[in-house]
Formats: sequence, structure tokens, C-alpha cells
Amino acid sequence: MLHGRIAEQARIMRLLAGESGALMVRGEAGAGKSALLAFAAEIASDQIVLRASGTPEESHLPYGGLHMLLATTRPRWKHLPAQQRDVLDHLGQVPGIHAAGEPYLPAWNLLRHLAGRGPVLCLIDDAHWLDRESLAVLSFCVRRLAAARVVILLAAEGELPALRGIDELDLPGVDRQAALDIVAERRPGIVPQVRERIVGDARGNPLALCELAAGISPAQVEGGLSPLGLYTGWPGRSRRADQLYGERLRALPERTRFLLLLAATDPAASLPELLAATRAVPAAHSELFTAAGATPADLAPAETAELVEVRQAGLTPRHLLILVAAYQSAPVSARIAAHQALAEVSPERRVWHLAAAVLGPDEEIARELAAIGTSSALERAAELTTDPRPRARRYAAAAVAACDAGQQRRAADLATRATELSAEPSTLASAARVLATVECEIGSPTKAARMLLDSAARIGDDDHAMAIVMIADAIRLFGYSGDEGLAAQIAAAVWAAPAASRAPSRVARSGAQPTWSTPLARSLPTLAKIMAGDPFSGFAAIGELVEHTPALATQQAITATSLGLMAADAGSALRLTNTLVTDCRHQDLMGLLPYALQLQAQALLLSGRKAEALRQATEGLKLARDLGQTHRVGHLSGLVALIAALSGDEKRCRAYAESSLAYCADHDAPASAALATWALGLMELGRGRAGAAVEHLARVVAGPAHHPVVAVHCAADLVDAAVQADLPGAAAEPLALLERWAGDTRQRWVGAVALRCRALVAPDGEAEPLFTGALDLHGPSPASFQRARTELAYGQWLRRIRRRSEARSHLRAACAAFESLGSTPWAERAAAELSATGEASPAEPLPEALRGLTPQERHVVSLAAQGSSNRDIAAQLFLSPRTVGYHLYRAFPKLGITSRTELADLLRQAGTGFGTITPAADMTGHPRPG
Repeated sequence: MLHGRIAEQARIMRLLAGESGALMVRGEAGAGKSALLAFAAEIASDQIVLRASGTPEESHLPYGGLHMLLATTRPRWKHLPAQQRDVLDHLGQVPGIHAAGEPYLPAWNLLRHLAGRGPVLCLIDDAHWLDRESLAVLSFCVRRLAAARVVILLAAEGELPALRGIDELDLPGVDRQAALDIVAERRPGIVPQVRERIVGDARGNPLALCELAAGISPAQVEGGLSPLGLYTGWPGRSRRADQLYGERLRALPERTRFLLLLAATDPAASLPELLAATRAVPAAHSELFTAAGATPADLAPAETAELVEVRQAGLTPRHLLILVAAYQSAPVSARIAAHQALAEVSPERRVWHLAAAVLGPDEEIARELAAIGTSSALERAAELTTDPRPRARRYAAAAVAACDAGQQRRAADLATRATELSAEPSTLASAARVLATVECEIGSPTKAARMLLDSAARIGDDDHAMAIVMIADAIRLFGYSGDEGLAAQIAAAVWAAPAASRAPSRVARSGAQPTWSTPLARSLPTLAKIMAGDPFSGFAAIGELVEHTPALATQQAITATSLGLMAADAGSALRLTNTLVTDCRHQDLMGLLPYALQLQAQALLLSGRKAEALRQATEGLKLARDLGQTHRVGHLSGLVALIAALSGDEKRCRAYAESSLAYCADHDAPASAALATWALGLMELGRGRAGAAVEHLARVVAGPAHHPVVAVHCAADLVDAAVQADLPGAAAEPLALLERWAGDTRQRWVGAVALRCRALVAPDGEAEPLFTGALDLHGPSPASFQRARTELAYGQWLRRIRRRSEARSHLRAACAAFESLGSTPWAERAAAELSATGEASPAEPLPEALRGLTPQERHVVSLAAQGSSNRDIAAQLFLSPRTVGYHLYRAFPKLGITSRTELADLLRQAGTGFGTITPAADMTGHPRPG
């Protein structure tokens, strides 16, 4: 497949559609010229296709290229005059060719004869290597193409004077997206950082993109990069690089070759550094001493051969594969000498060059590499370390850094190597956390949590603080699992571990600065109650823990934020995630960033900032896809679906929810499934389809999609839907759940929502103080989604008991809040309720087709056109289903239709926007007399 060449392909298709013409495709080696010729041959499969290709070896043979082009047509030569046949017979046979005659007319007449049988396409690749005689004949034919159905398509590097005047198509480098697609197709699974490095080095050249992607080592695929050239770590050689540039490099003087080797060894080296390196070649490499003391003049042969451009900043190769060939064609001794020499003149990259030059263990270099702290440096440091325990520690540290950078498979491999070398508790703990993180992202959060618990049990007596942190991580992963067996296992681990009570006092006695494990250890016994079959009793402890935590490391901040969201503490969660996301960006922690963005999106959503939440969730989803974090993709897809439901974007909501559920069907991801199901239920509720909303939401609260944490968050929606659907029995369990959650978290907004839901099911005489109490707890925030929901519910209740003037202020507030939040379906519901009080809301001009309907009929048919059932419409308008049916019975004949399907079509043609029809000011919400 050709990437990034749509315009060029279109140009070739237009040329072939015209049946005659010529085009020269020009570009550097690897730009995709041959691929475009192959594309032309593919779409011209029903034509006569002739091919030729120039080569350096045959460029001196007169008419060699023409002979290659016409050789397959020999059976048709019999139709030419005898003298012309004789000329073609002598093509490629230099002696006697002039005696037979020049091939200009024979070649042209043969092409015309072939064109009489069908269109002819001549494809000439590497035309810059064709002999000049063949080019002259082609030029002769090009000037006469209008008289025959012949297309000549050539590919070449540089100018061809013999064909001057022919139309040209220059091939620039492909754009960034096309480059990324090429790399992904050539080598799936490359982590984003490496993909970006390849794209940057290749500068849009498709061949270089393919060669770099195909040639890097398995460790490099997962991000094990040094700051030196990508190709310095290749396990093999690049055949294409050698084919293109090997001979030209071998023809250069020795000093010139060594300077190119130095530039290939360190592409970032400046010209002064390269020249200085030739004077720093170690004496042990005496065979290279003829290259010592090079000057800029020694680069002239490479410039003349058009291999490089020389600047003060360094050497710029005409093509990346020149450096690949220069490095890989050099003997190992020369490469070692180059690295050692550059180590003397490049302080910033000194240790990397020394590490590349050493062939055995070297503890001094290993210590310098370990001090750098990157995953690649730590891995190389481990490779140069002989003592198993420090070697294992370095592998474990490399695994942590790789995991933080999103290099999952590499991180798991490094962690496994660490556990195989040492049973040291700290090493085992670091490796276990990495393996659990990888398992959660690409496998099962339940299995990941159990891995943490097993490791915590093994190290508990040796490292209490780390054991506590690992148990807290298991609690966080329970938030994605919801597995009852896991809950029991976590609870047992907490109560069995004496570390929870001992760690804080030990820290205090030591005089050390309190760490994350100190407040965590104090709260852990209480937190464990969540795991012991009661998901409420620990929420207050979580909130207190999160609110008073000291400054945290990134992984610890993720755990704290997750616990804060469990406790509905939007303020603390948002405070933590703002720092968390910033740290991930600044420290290039790509592996943690999708998780951080997810948590920030959840905190923003909990705070009512839907638009910002969508931005963060969408970015996190894209990055998680790039990193192959399948579990994170499934969860973020559910989160995007939930935000889309709030906006009323039904198409997006369904698409993302279904994508998430499809993933969950084959994987252990109950939290993601619950989130996606909640999104579908909330979408139905917003659209007024209360019965369908109850079906979805009940699955989360107490059905097959149940998840304890998601259930408490969506309990209020189920109460609302059950009341609207006139199913009071379905509201009892979620209301009890919500009130218990409110009592435990002590969050004001949760308490307000619980009061609102209690008011929805209360008798009329008891509802008003509950509504007003809820508004007091919400506080004055005008852009709060939950406060707007309460204003809407209170206004609906006041309208229903015929206190319309009082209802209007609440409904106006709800309408304004929903509109400012971009919650379209909720804004429409509030506007409809406001109109029902007798106050007109802004509306588009009423379509002609609907002007014969009463206000109530208009309202009913607008809801019916959206797919709401009679029962759903009745719940929204406080009518009986029978009255709704009566209004539809009266409206259909007036509209000239007989079914709901016809109704939807009619309103679509009328441009009403389904649900934007606003009832007139006199609509009361009560049935008119027949």
C-alpha cells in the first residue's frame, strides 16, 4: 500500500486515462518512484505493459535499455519491414549496429503497431542509469506520442538532459502521518517514542522509514534506545543500504570513510568534534592511524560524490541510508575505535560511546550509566554488571522506567530478568509492581491485584512500607475489577499484616520525613472494610487520607487520586490530577499519562467541567491506543461514551459504549463494562426514554453489569429513570445505596443528590423541604450539572402541583445551566418544562406541517419522533400513557400520516431537529378536553 502519495497517484491515473503522454517521476533514492511505477502497472493490468530498468553495470552498453524494453515484443517484430526487423535484432549487439541502421523509426513503428491492439504503457525505472542511446530513442518517441495510444512513464534521480521538456512529477518526503503509517505497517508494535525517532531520522523518505523500522532490534522496538544512531544497535545489516551506497563508500579514501563512520556513529557530532575525534583514535587501533589528523579537505570526495553536505554543525547525509551503510560496512574494530575517539571529544555522550565500545563487564561505566537513570541507560548498566544483586536492582529500575514510559513488553521482560537474578525484597517489590501494571493494561486487573498481594505477602516482614503501598495498589485495582473473591483476599491481607500498625511508629522513631506509607498505613485497616463486603464503610477514611497526603511520587499520586474518586472527593482528585498530568508530561512518563488523563477527566466530570473532561479523555484514549494499553482503551472508551451521553451525542455515545463493551466481553474489565452501560442508560434518560434507561442502569446497580464503585455513581440516575417510568419499586434499592454512600463520604454534593432522589419518591407533602435542602447543599454554583438536575426536578414538581410561577425560576436556572454545560437533551427538557408553565422559550419558527396541531400535540409528537414510547412521554409530561395515545391519535390525521416512522420522516424533512419543537406558551401539561 502506498502511503502519502494520493496526489501523485491521481496524476498517474489521469495520465493513463488520457491514453497517450509521458511523465518523469523524480526523487531521491527510496522516495517511492518504483512503487508509483508498480501502481501504474497494477491499474493498467488490461494494457500492454513494457518494462526496463537502468543499472550502473549496463549504462555503457548502447541501446541496452531499449533492448530490455522491447525484448518481450519480439513475436510482433514480424509485422515490421525487414530492414527495421534487422535493426531491432541487432539491439544490444554493438558490432555492426550502425550498418543495420539506427533504431529510432523501428522502435516507434513497433510501439504504434502494438498500440493498434490496445493501449501501451512503457515503464522505465532508474532512467538515470540508462545508456544515452536508449534515452535518445525514448526522447524521439516522446515527441510523437500524440499520434498513438502510448504512455511512457519514467523514474529517475536528478536531471536527464536527453529528456528535457518532458512533464515532471517531483516526489517530496511523505508527510508525518504517512510516515507513521509506513512504520506501523512495516513493524507493528513499535512504541510511540521509537516511532517518532524513526520518522524524525528518515525525513519522510519511505525507503529509510521501511529500513529503519525493519532493522531495529526487538529491544529497540520497545524503546531501548541510546542517544546515538538508531542503526548502531541493529542486529544485522541493511541490504538495501549496501546495494545503494556500498560501492560508492568503498571507493572513497580511507580518511573520508572514517569521517563518515564517525558521523554515522554519532549523527549529533559537530564538524569540529568529528575532526578532533580523528586525532583521538586510541593507539591500540594502529591500522586506522592513516585516518588520524583529518582536515575538512578530506571530506571533499564525499561532497563530490554527492553523499553528504558539510556544515559547521556536522555532516548532513544526502540520504539516511548513507550513514547506515557507512556504519554497518565498517569492521568491528573500526566501530570500536570510532566510539572510543568520540568519547574523548563528546562530553554529553561520553558514557554512551564508552558503553558501545566495551565488549565485556565494566562496573565503572555501569555506575555512570545507572546515574543517568533512563531505562536504556539502566539496562545497559545491568548488562555491564557482574554481581547478580546490583545487576538485578538495575534491571528492576530499568523496568520501572520502561513501564513509566509506556514500554510495556520491554518493561515486563526487564522485570522478569530482575526476579530471576535476586530475591532481594526491594527488587522483588519493584519488579512485581511493574508486572502487575503491565498485566492490568494488557490483561486482567484482577490477576494484577493478586500479583501485588502475593508479592506484598513475601516481602511484608522485610519492607513494611512497600508492602502497605502494594496493598493500596491492589485496592486501586479492585476499583477496576470488582471481583468479590479479590475483595476478600485484600481484606485478609490487610488484617494479617502487622505492617499496618508498625510502619508509622518506626518511621517516627527514625526521625525520617513521613512518606506516603505513613498516612496510608494509618488508614489501611479502615480502607480494608471496603474489601470486606461493605463498599461504604471505608469511603470516609479514603477521603481523609487523600486530603491530607504529603507531596507524592507519580505512581503514589495515581493511587491517591483513584481512592479520592472512589470517595467522590472531586476537589482533592482534581488537585492531585493537575499535578499528576503535568509531571507525566514534563518527565516524559508516556506510560502513565493515559491513566493520569483518565483520572483527570473523571475528576473534571465530577466537577461539572464536561468539555475539559472530553478533551482529556480523548487525548488519553488516543495515547492508550498508540501504546497498546488495551484495558485503558476499553475504560476510556466507556468514559468518552459517558461524556457524549451528557452532551446528547447519541451516535458517539453508542459507538464508544459498544466498542468498550466489545472489549469487555472478551476480557476481565467489569468496571469498564459498567461505565459503558451507565453511559447508555444516561443517554436514554436524557432523551426521555425512561424505560430503556431503567433497563441499562439496573444492570449496573444490581444486575449482570454490576460494579460496586460505578453503581453508587449511577444510582441517582436509576432513581430518576424509575420515577419517570412509573416504576417505584425499581427506585428503592438505588436510593438506599445512594443514601448510604452520602452518609459515608460526607461529600456535600452526594448528600444533595441523595436528598433530590428522596424528594422524587416522597409524597407531595414531604417533597419540598427535601428539594430546598438539596439546593442548599449544592451551593450557589450556577454551572453544576447535579444542581441543574435538582433545579429541573424541583421545577417539574412545582409545575405538576400547579405552582407554575414558582417553577419558572428553577426551570430557567436549569435551562441556563444545561445550555452552558452543553448538555443539549437536558436543556431541551428544561426548556419544554419552562414552556409548559406558560413562559415561552426561544424556538425556531414552527414548520408549516405542524401549525395545525395543538401545543400539547406538538410536544407529544416531537417526543414520539425521537423514539420515546407512550410510557416515556407520559412520564416526562406527567400524563397517562392513554392520554399520550389519544394525542397521537388526534395528531396523525392532521399530519397526513399513519405511523411513527412516517412521523420521524416528516419532522426530519421539516427540519425541526427532533426535540427542538417548543410548545406554545399556553401549554399546561394537562390534557385538553376532547
